[in-house]
Amino acid sequence: MAVAKSNSGSESSVKACNYYKVAGLRETILGAEQISNLKDRYALGEQLGWGQFGVIRACSHKSTGELLACKSIAKERLVTSDDVRSVKLEIEIMTRLSGHPNVVDLKEVYEEEDFVHLVMELCAGGELFHQLEEHGRFSEAEARVLFRHLMQVVLYCHEKGVVHRDLKPENILLATKASSSPIKLADFGLATYIKPGQSLHGTVGSPFYIAPEVLSGGYNQSADIWSTGAILYILLSGMPPFWGKTKSRIFDAVRIADLRFPSSPWDGISASAKALIKGMLCVDPSQRFTAQEVLEHAWMDGHGPNVEVLNLWEHRVSEGFDDHGVSFSATHMPRDQDISFGNRTQITSVVVLVPWSSHLLFPQCQAFLSSVLVQ
Repeated sequence: MAVAKSNSGSESSVKACNYYKVAGLRETILGAEQISNLKDRYALGEQLGWGQFGVIRACSHKSTGELLACKSIAKERLVTSDDVRSVKLEIEIMTRLSGHPNVVDLKEVYEEEDFVHLVMELCAGGELFHQLEEHGRFSEAEARVLFRHLMQVVLYCHEKGVVHRDLKPENILLATKASSSPIKLADFGLATYIKPGQSLHGTVGSPFYIAPEVLSGGYNQSADIWSTGAILYILLSGMPPFWGKTKSRIFDAVRIADLRFPSSPWDGISASAKALIKGMLCVDPSQRFTAQEVLEHAWMDGHGPNVEVLNLWEHRVSEGFDDHGVSFSATHMPRDQDISFGNRTQITSVVVLVPWSSHLLFPQCQAFLSSVLVQ
């Protein structure tokens, strides 16, 4: 399958991904020519997760013993031609971006009569979302390390002419279980190519992270910057910048974009961090920071006053708390409910699923980030 050229003019090498089909397969949706069978090379293990089109299993290479993940997409669930195009585009984009240290690496693709198998890097550390569950929020020093890596990979995507369109903590994975684990950007099911000056249309994304211009009409890669601004706000405070009890109310709050920094916890967070967030959550996309400008911001280097919260554990709460005159408690919905939406097919990220934590530093973080009550 051909890999499209970057629209950015920045042509770093593209890591090759091998495409295979089983012998005797007459009709292939991926155009693979090499013959090989997944089960000849890999031993499939336990199920790690599931998605709209199939399941994710652990797997190991029979020769090397390397531990990986295998995402198996059921062809019978690819009902429309758009479904097929979406899967092909996701694989193409992942192939183009593979090789970057902060992108989940796509190793090989196998096509059979009934399935398409994606052999991918296994991210044993799970989702950044689960870290928010466990810790509620991060200190500025901790958030800075994670966020710098995130913005570096977002810049890389934009330089390659790719807009992710679904940036959120659930799609940011930790490569290992170590505290110093690098992050990996995953789930390119809503990603697409964009050319300089081009506007995209169609409402895609996830409610807490969607940019206002996505809801109102044309948008470009700056919508990703809005999403990362929302992520940084959440990393530092444990709650989203704009919220509502239903999806439509969240959208209303995003459109109004009344950005506030309530005294708890923001009085303990640096002015530089707040200035960066304001630049990323600017309603006017033309005035919003670019990925490069975010990386060049003083906060990213730790310059200037940096008031840290001395002890996060002192902020432990047992119930939802009020801010802006409303309760942060919300009805819980299952974690495996997919709240991303759009006119592009989404495939669940490759991630080792972690059980719900019953002891959360900030329970409102779980309520906000894991559930949306849809009208």
